[in-house]
Amino acid sequence: MRHHVLVLSLAFLFFGCSEEVNKESEQSPLPVEDKQPVEQDQTSLLSYFPPDGSTAYFQGEGNEFASYTLQTSYLDSQHIAQIEDNGGVTLLKIYRISDSSIDLVYREPVDSKPSLPSATEAASYPVLETILQKPLKVGTSFQGWTIQSTTATVHTGTTVYQNAIQLSRTDDKVTTTKYFAHGIGLIRSEDTMETDQEEPFVVTSTLQKIE
Repeated sequence: MRHHVLVLSLAFLFFGCSEEVNKESEQSPLPVEDKQPVEQDQTSLLSYFPPDGSTAYFQGEGNEFASYTLQTSYLDSQHIAQIEDNGGVTLLKIYRISDSSIDLVYREPVDSKPSLPSATEAASYPVLETILQKPLKVGTSFQGWTIQSTTATVHTGTTVYQNAIQLSRTDDKVTTTKYFAHGIGLIRSEDTMETDQEEPFVVTSTLQKIE
């Protein structure tokens, strides 16, 4: 009799444990990108762009034009073209990547399917703005931007990115914060504007997926 009771007890215990395991396995946590810290300064700045030929989709909040798509084309290993379409205007942006910085060299409104310049033509464009600059460490400043963190964690709603670069700049009453992830590029931007109200006005654009 004691033998049968022991067997039944073990069976119930095993069934209970199996239920807990099954419940845990049914949960699907958000995928986590870039768990290991990246040796930032030993990495090419080209890795802070999406893949060639990809389209990134950003979800916006706070403004009807904060949502946009971003198509990326590599002109060569030093020049990247991106077509940004927010439903109101389409912009063609060209970036130049050097050993020390990512520079914006072209930014103009275009039609929905613009022709892209050649790499030789892009190489002749003057620098308009520096987007990211080495050394990629906290405290580095350039053109009003300051790197605040190289280990930021960003929850986009679809993915958790770790070890993202966070940089910010304040212009008048607006503070802009951007987050860049290794292997992806820009994953989130925030514009925070001081107002007469208790709460600031915030506009965000957050990466949802890349195809």
